[in-house]
Amino acid sequence: MSFEDIGSYSDDQVRDKIHSLSSNKEFLSFLNRILFPKLSNFFPSLFRAYIKFKFNHIFSDCNSIKEFQDNMAPLVEFMISQTTDGFSFSGEENLTTKPTLYIGNHRDISLDPAFLNYLLYKHDKDTVRIAIGDNLLDGGFAEDLMRLNKSFIVHREIKGAKETLRKLSNLSAYINHSLSVDKESVWIAQREGRANDGNDFSDEAVLKMLYLSERKNMNLNEWIKSVNLTPISISYEYDPLDIIKATGWDHHEDLTIEEINASDLHEMVEGIFGYKGKVHLHIGKPIEREVDNTEELARILEDQIIENYHLWPSNLSATKMLKELENNLDLDSEYKPGIELDFLAKRFSSLSPEIRKECLLIYSRPYLNKKKGQTFV
Repeated sequence: MSFEDIGSYSDDQVRDKIHSLSSNKEFLSFLNRILFPKLSNFFPSLFRAYIKFKFNHIFSDCNSIKEFQDNMAPLVEFMISQTTDGFSFSGEENLTTKPTLYIGNHRDISLDPAFLNYLLYKHDKDTVRIAIGDNLLDGGFAEDLMRLNKSFIVHREIKGAKETLRKLSNLSAYINHSLSVDKESVWIAQREGRANDGNDFSDEAVLKMLYLSERKNMNLNEWIKSVNLTPISISYEYDPLDIIKATGWDHHEDLTIEEINASDLHEMVEGIFGYKGKVHLHIGKPIEREVDNTEELARILEDQIIENYHLWPSNLSATKMLKELENNLDLDSEYKPGIELDFLAKRFSSLSPEIRKECLLIYSRPYLNKKKGQTFV
């Protein structure tokens, strides 16, 4: 079975792809606008030449994916130092050299697996292959960058039952081949797309897809153990895209595919370069419980992801600011107000009441989901 159309790049493709990127005027102009936003319209050819020189200086000697990622690591470290107040982690005792299928919550287009890869890199473990939706992989420079960084393609909005089964089977086979044959770990989100509303809920359909190509070879519990199925939870103190998520994407209905792709790319950049406060990543324990079906497995994963989600003062502050929730909760025993209250108040002060409420709920829902058995908005 061929995986060339969806797989991450191989070592023998690295030099050609890096050369292609360094010669791509669109890519260089894109970096110019990011790195020199106030100067990008002045002497653009000069700045593109400078960016090309720096890009080649960092990456032109790379001959493998590992070398590319090793050279990328200082840039990730710089991003963490400039856009966060610190990156912490827990559960590192659950890391292993065994190829592992990590299933995690999904808040940011590119950063969720990037933080996992950075943690693995710092612990001298192999990085993961990353499942990413095809909305960002349109054959342009973004696709080259992501597939150089071990991303592989998940097709969305497939038309027709036969085509759906074919593509899902191929994707499932690629993921299981990565784990069992290539000995490469894999990261995939617990459901399709980001949790834009703050609810980290699992979708059973993801697990059905993952098990699809192996269902005739082993039972579900054998498969779970064979892939070392491990839940992970990432939490950001502040979400650079909170207002965009609360507003929604209804306006996309009037956009072309190219415009939607450009919007997605812009959001990816906002997530990378936007202020995130503190960030925490927890590596959960591999699933060892026997399960009867994928529905039960989805609930187990979801419970662990929510349980291990690291709450920040911003989560409690947002709940405190929602008066209809405050009356139903005993926040005083848990809540110590700090600068995050003013931060959120100022950040959302110009929004309509409806959008402001949804912004606050994005922060509040992780806290509410830990308070099971209670009724909330």
